[in-house]
Amino acid sequence: MTSPLRYGGIMLPAENVDLNKFATVACDQFTSDAAYWKKLDGLIGKSPSALRITYPEIFLNDEPEKRIAAISETMRKYLESGVFRDISAGAVVVDRSTPYTKSRLGLVAAVDLDAYTTDGESAVRATEAVVKERVPPRVEIRRGCPLELPHVMLLCEDREGILVEAAYKNRGKKLYDFELNMNGGHVRGYEATDVDAVEKAVQRLAEISEQRYKKQFLFAVGDGNHSLAAAKALYGQAPNGKNNCALVEIVNVCGSGVVFHPIHRLAQVKDPADFIKYMQSKTRSLPRRAALVNDGCEYAYNLPSDAVDGVELVQRLVDEYDCESIDYIHGDEQLKMLSVGGKVGVGLYAPDKNGLFAAVAKRGRLPKKTFSIGEGEEKRYYLEAKRIV
Repeated sequence: MTSPLRYGGIMLPAENVDLNKFATVACDQFTSDAAYWKKLDGLIGKSPSALRITYPEIFLNDEPEKRIAAISETMRKYLESGVFRDISAGAVVVDRSTPYTKSRLGLVAAVDLDAYTTDGESAVRATEAVVKERVPPRVEIRRGCPLELPHVMLLCEDREGILVEAAYKNRGKKLYDFELNMNGGHVRGYEATDVDAVEKAVQRLAEISEQRYKKQFLFAVGDGNHSLAAAKALYGQAPNGKNNCALVEIVNVCGSGVVFHPIHRLAQVKDPADFIKYMQSKTRSLPRRAALVNDGCEYAYNLPSDAVDGVELVQRLVDEYDCESIDYIHGDEQLKMLSVGGKVGVGLYAPDKNGLFAAVAKRGRLPKKTFSIGEGEEKRYYLEAKRIV
């Protein structure tokens, strides 16, 4: 098979850049927590930062055209003033620790967008449907920007540890080693010294996936479905030699550092008591107990035994109810904190990570926002970059 991975062209912040202030959590986190982003903004001040060249989704409706133009302009200024440097490594091996897990290994490389589909049986597959309104702003950002900074995480099903874990064992020179801001933990990056060994591992995983699923199913999008979908959409509109790939981090779903968490729903409604009664009445006969949250109180409701079926049901119910808005919340504590006044938290369960590839191979795309890799603070931080125009 032709490998979907591409190597080289990776950039990092220059050695004089404060990486603690530069690295910024994925844009789709803390989407209802303005205090998080205000605190981060104050921490960074005037230092170069990924916060200035990415678009946190909490601000999607806040002068988007102005924000997108500022992002593009700031990227160009960063490139002209030497904020970024090219590195010689074809790929980067990452070791991330968080308040919740000791180590999560990753491999940063580019993925060929021709090998990826949002809905199909390709070697690189979307795991979930997307929230449609979140894709166009990312397309517009990518269209006018010279760089991409990835928060996409691709999962591989590697029970023997021949890809990411092997690359870590053979790691080369250390590229960075620093504490992440906002309780994100610690991250270290190293040169991936043996790209040929990585390619051999990819070929072997392709053979194994074909035996298991009758088709090659190498990578499943774990985080960053919307960003990768935006990259694919723009590539389809205006293909060129730079935007046919997207930078990603590959992690092994079988690794101990990968933990699946649910993505809860936060419904803004006119009458919380009525919404709670509605959810309870629609799920009364189901077997699995879950919780609705409002103003510090929990109210029992029920879900199907299968976690994916539960997400599908809840999404349908909140879509059918007259909600003023629906947000997607990572973390139980975040849900409790935000479920006040007219906002009702709808608790969900995460699917079993060990059954993810089989579920996607059988069902196709799962419902939108079915699971999350880790808590909000554990999401990938923007750091590596690649030229795209």
